[in-house]
Amino acid sequence: MADQEVLDKYAPTLDLLETKEAYLYEGELYIRYEFRDPEELQARMTYHKVGDDNVISSENLIMLGIWARAQKNGERVK
Repeated sequence: MADQEVLDKYAPTLDLLETKEAYLYEGELYIRYEFRDPEELQARMTYHKVGDDNVISSENLIMLGIWARAQKNGERVK
C-alpha cells in the first residue's frame, strides 16, 4: 500500500478531474491525463511523470512504453 506521506504530496495532482489514472512506480507518480483541446474540440490523452512540484506540462511527458511499465509494475493510486 502506498505511503500516506507520498499520497499527500501528490494530492493536488490526484484530485484533478483530468487525472484519470495514476500509479506509483519506484517512488514516482505516473499519470494518464485527459483534457479537451480548445482548438480541435476533442479529448486528448497524455502521459506524465509528475515531479515534486506537481506540475503537469509538456516538459514531463513520457512515452507510452514507460507508462505501460508503470501501469504493469506500479501500485495504482487512482
